[in-house]
Amino acid sequence: MGGVDYGAYAATAPGMPAQAPVGPYDPVPGGGYAGAEAGQSYGGGYNYQQQPGYYPGAPEAPKQRNPVMLWGGIIGGVLAIAIVIGLVVLLQPSDPPKPDPGPGPVANSSGSTTVGGDNGGNTVAPGPDNNSTKATFNVAWNAPAPANTDATNQLLGIWGTDKYAVRVDSDGVKAYNLVDGKQAWNIPAPAGSKEVCSASYTSNSKNIAAVAFNTGDYDCSTIGAIDLTQGKLLWTVKATADRLSQPTLSVTDNVVAVGGNAVAGLNIATGQPAWQYQPRDKDCTMRARAAGNQIAISDRCYMTSGPKSQLVIVNADSGKPASSPITLTGTIEQVDAVIQDKPLVLLITNGPQGDYILPFDKDNKPGNQMSVKEPGSDSLRLTGQDSAFTRNVVSGNTMYVQVNPTKPAINAYDLTTGKRLWAASPGTASGSDIRLVTGTDKDGKVRAVVSQGYDKPSRLVTLSPTDGSMTDIGTVANANGKFDISMSTSVYFVSDDGNAVYAFRRYTSTDGPLTKWRK
Repeated sequence: MGGVDYGAYAATAPGMPAQAPVGPYDPVPGGGYAGAEAGQSYGGGYNYQQQPGYYPGAPEAPKQRNPVMLWGGIIGGVLAIAIVIGLVVLLQPSDPPKPDPGPGPVANSSGSTTVGGDNGGNTVAPGPDNNSTKATFNVAWNAPAPANTDATNQLLGIWGTDKYAVRVDSDGVKAYNLVDGKQAWNIPAPAGSKEVCSASYTSNSKNIAAVAFNTGDYDCSTIGAIDLTQGKLLWTVKATADRLSQPTLSVTDNVVAVGGNAVAGLNIATGQPAWQYQPRDKDCTMRARAAGNQIAISDRCYMTSGPKSQLVIVNADSGKPASSPITLTGTIEQVDAVIQDKPLVLLITNGPQGDYILPFDKDNKPGNQMSVKEPGSDSLRLTGQDSAFTRNVVSGNTMYVQVNPTKPAINAYDLTTGKRLWAASPGTASGSDIRLVTGTDKDGKVRAVVSQGYDKPSRLVTLSPTDGSMTDIGTVANANGKFDISMSTSVYFVSDDGNAVYAFRRYTSTDGPLTKWRK
């Protein structure tokens, strides 16, 4: 591993519009490719998420269906990790709180809830509004859109500090002041790089985060560390001699963990090698997904006396196994995505009975497999393009999934049994829609933004973990005169103090990259 020190590389003015998002592939024995990565659609039925989605599926094209979509976390193009943890805590502006404008208008509850684990359940008519002191979230600011917008400039990551909201897309890394939304600094892809490929799900306790750069031919093995406090690219190195199509990244206080068809740890201060993971046999190929302070690695071995394929969890700081190996028996069974990191929840593809979700306990012991196929309905497609950002949230033993917008709803699943607990829909009013908010509140409850129709304020609600019933937090005012979440490609966050709502656009648009609402 060699590298160039970019310690003096300071933030610059906004760069040129990005090129189309990278569509990486993972090499497999024989020179073929495992399939399209991260959110790219290359025909043949492929439609896999960009990083954080942690990665591609099988080489065999899946049948086209009307999938149920998830989101979760942050990065590289997609994941499903509610790993934006820490972001809502850090997005606390240092400006003094503004006076509470008073309770907002009382909107009638328009949501309905389907209850029951039989995948049918009863539709419960919504009760009256149970919160007469709801707040109104008014637009605090809209970050200005770049002079030249590019619809292919895809959101790859979201980070936060006590001063900045930071957006990573294929064009670079941009920080916006929490107080006024003005751009504080910008780090475009450095010379010799075409664009940003992927980003770590979070930053560490020292506000250091990581990105991968495409240096040509979709080789994203060049990794860089970014100091979010200073707005500087600290260093870049080539993490491995292997070509990495679109690695997943995570950061600890000690290392940048790199997971893909090669696995490595880089010293967070210098970028120098901390460790390199060696496959158990020279004829093994790997697929790895970084997951906070751990990395999930599946392999496929062709000339070994042991299991043909297995899954192991590795400590990100040391590179040493943090679990006993789990034998995988499917023909091309492999880890595809990290849905949550603490405790670990993985999406495994191509098992003997199809794709499944595999939860782990705090000691990394695997629980029961949960099939992504529900009887009588389409499979949950956890690796869709949106899955890295808020299409799913895990709280306790429950996974919340935002389903296909043709029938908008949020479903809740018991990870211990795999059963659907309930489905919450936004109602039948024209233009009604519902979107998961990233993360949970201090009580572990999931929140959602519920549309009340085009050009009308939306509702911010919490969802009951027992039956999905909605409790209003407040109304979210129109941005730029219009606010229609069914047309939106935004990722929603609520600050930890509950006083602000943020919407990060997945693609740069005339609406601007970021909007903040405040009570």
